Parts: sequence; C-alpha cells; structure tokens
Amino acid sequence: MKAETTRLRADAQRNRDHIVAVARVVFAEIGPGAPMDEIARRAGVGVGTLYRRFPDRGSLLRAVALESLSAILADAHAAIGEERTAWDALARIVRRAVGLRFSTHVSMMDEHTRQAFKEAPDFRQTRAAVIDVVEHLVERAQAEGSMRSDVGAGDVFAVVSFLLKPPPSRSAEMSDLLMRRCLTLILDGLHSGGQSTLPGAPISVADLHLDS
Repeated sequence: MKAETTRLRADAQRNRDHIVAVARVVFAEIGPGAPMDEIARRAGVGVGTLYRRFPDRGSLLRAVALESLSAILADAHAAIGEERTAWDALARIVRRAVGLRFSTHVSMMDEHTRQAFKEAPDFRQTRAAVIDVVEHLVERAQAEGSMRSDVGAGDVFAVVSFLLKPPPSRSAEMSDLLMRRCLTLILDGLHSGGQSTLPGAPISVADLHLDS
C-alpha cells in the first residue's frame, strides 16, 4: 500500500512538472493571455486536471517562474562541477537564464501576483542562492584572470535582464538570432579580453532593485 501511494505521488509530481514545462513554452510563444485549454491540450491533460493543479492563471505563472529559477540554480551547481573554469561556468549560467526567459515570465504577472510571488519564501530563498552562486563565480573568474576586473555581479544580472527584452524584429527566428548575437557580444565584453573602459564603478547586486 505504501509503495502504491509513493508511486501515485511520483506520477502526480511528474504530471505537474510536465504541465509547468509545457506552460513555460506556451506563455513564451503566446504571452500571459495564452488560453488555459491550449496549455492543457499541449500537455495532453484535461482542462479539469489543469485547474485542479493550478486553480488560476496566476498560480500557473508563479509555478513556471519558480521552476525556471530553480532550473537556473540546479544548472549553476552542475556547471561549477563540470566546467573547466569559473568563466565557463558563469557563461553557461547566463546562457541558461536567457534561454529560460525567467524575467519574462515574472513580468507577465499582474502587479499583485508579481509582488506576492517575489515575497514568497521559496522564491526568495532560491533567488538568494542564485545570487550567491553568481557572486562567487564572478569573484573566481576575476581571480583566475578570465573576467575583466571592472565589473560586478550586478552587471551580470543587468545584462541578462536586457537580453530578455530583444528589439522588435520581423520574425521570431530573427528575434532569437538577435538575442544570441547580443549574448555573444555581451559575454565577449565581460571577458578579460574586453578593451573598452566602462563608465563608473562596478555594479553590485545591492545597486540593483531586484525586488521591484
């Protein structure tokens, strides 16, 4: 009986995770107004099943955003162990964050939902862990000489935010290409090989209004 209960719980968690993964793609494609029945259709579940797990659009958006942030954190820990240098690990995290469009999912929420999400303990804890990892990797990359010394972790978070708002283009394919080109240029600029002198002092996380 216990084994059966454990299996049912595992199945329910897999179904929930699948719905969230599908919703992330649909919200990115269509926007926050994407029909819930379209999400259910692509996930291969009934609308009733979807609403039992997520009673409203806001709860689903929150789940998508938290799943994306948690994925960034998990990949960050994996990158530290798998990549050859701190710079390689940091670049991998930046690419992962841009690919998951985390900030875009948060911006889709209405102000009340967004504020409630940002005040939720699980979000604050996960975000703090991501910030710690990025700050640690920036310090390590600068110490190994692979990252320019006149930038801070706040600069990294800022450029990721900019990359999530690509300029208008004639197609989704062009938008994706622009984002990838800009990402390459920005990573080159953060690397120690960058030659331009930046205005002002390095930006720290404390200089950013991450709660706004």
